[in-house]
Amino acid sequence: MDLLHLSHPSEKHDLGSVGGATVSDFMRICGANSVLEALKSGRVSKIYYNSENPKIMEIVEIARKMKIPVYRARVPEKICAEVSPVKYTSLETIAKKAIAENSFILVLDNVNDPQNLGACIRTAEFFGCAGVVIKRRRAVQITEGVVRASMGAVFHVKIASEDNLVKPLKKLKEIGFLVIGADLDGKDLREVSLSPPVAIVVGGEDRGISAGVKKLCDQIVKIPGRGKVGSLNLSVASGILIYEIFKSSNLSNV
Repeated sequence: MDLLHLSHPSEKHDLGSVGGATVSDFMRICGANSVLEALKSGRVSKIYYNSENPKIMEIVEIARKMKIPVYRARVPEKICAEVSPVKYTSLETIAKKAIAENSFILVLDNVNDPQNLGACIRTAEFFGCAGVVIKRRRAVQITEGVVRASMGAVFHVKIASEDNLVKPLKKLKEIGFLVIGADLDGKDLREVSLSPPVAIVVGGEDRGISAGVKKLCDQIVKIPGRGKVGSLNLSVASGILIYEIFKSSNLSNV
C-alpha cells in the first residue's frame, strides 16, 4: 500500500514522493526486526506504525530518541520504515577488511531468489563475514524481500555487486585469497583447509557455479551427507561452509 493515512484526518503521506525525493531515493521495509536493524545502521528516515505491541513501541521510542519522524499510520504490517537504499561497496574494501580481520568473503553466483540471498547474508553477517559479493546481471539485488529475509543483516555487512565474478576472483587470488567453490562433484569438505583469507563461492538455485568461475576455484568441495536427498538448499549449504570457515579462523575465539 503506497498511500499511508495518518491518524490526523487531514494529513497524508505518499511514499512515492516524500520530502521531495522520488521513490528510487528510498526503500520501504516492514517488520520489527528489519526496522530495528535499519535504525541501528542509521539508515531510517521515517517510521510508520499501527500497533501498540510492546516490541513495536520500544522501536518507536528508540526512533523518537534518535529524532526520527514517527507516524501512526495504516500500513501493511505493524511497523514499516523508509530507509536509504543499501550502498554497495568495492571489492577492494571487502578484501582489505577480510585480510585485516582474518575473515572470509562470501561470493554468490547466479542467486535469483530473494529469500536465499537474504538467508545467506544473514548467516554471513552472524559469523563475521568481511563482505558478500553478488552478480549485478541475471541475479537478484538488494530488495525489500532480501532485507526481510536477512532480518536486517544487509545493513551490517558490506556488499559488492559486480558485472561478472571472473575478474573479482582473479583479483582475490592475486592478493593471496584461497578461492573455494561448492559443488556436488567436489572433495569432501572435511579434507580441505579453510584457513583465511578465503573466498567461498556458492552457486545459484538451478545453475550452480558457472563454468568460468569454477575454473578459477583453487578447490571444489562438497558437504558429505548420509541421507537419500542428494543436495542441500543453497542457503543451508552456505551456512555449513561458513561455519566451517568460522571454526578455522580466529573469529571463533573472539
